[in-house]
Amino acid sequence: MQPHILVIKIPSDIMGYLQMDDEQIETKIYKLLLIDLVQRGKISFGKASELAGVDKLSFITEIGQMGIPYYDNDISEVLNDTKIIEETNSGESQ
Repeated sequence: MQPHILVIKIPSDIMGYLQMDDEQIETKIYKLLLIDLVQRGKISFGKASELAGVDKLSFITEIGQMGIPYYDNDISEVLNDTKIIEETNSGESQ
């Protein structure tokens, strides 16, 4: 697939704060776009990690270090997931 080329103007004073080279900035922006797509439900974490060229655990760990949660379900979803796990585990022990 042919990449889309996008030019971004970043003020030089901001570049001084970033302390990153152009390739690092490009990678960072790309990953932030992938995270945005995941958060909006457009792609999965697995697809995002594939597009980022890293394994899923590395991608999840990296976004966690950025303060972005991997698991952001509300409490009712967590309780439902817990119930399913308990039911699955009780079925395995029989």
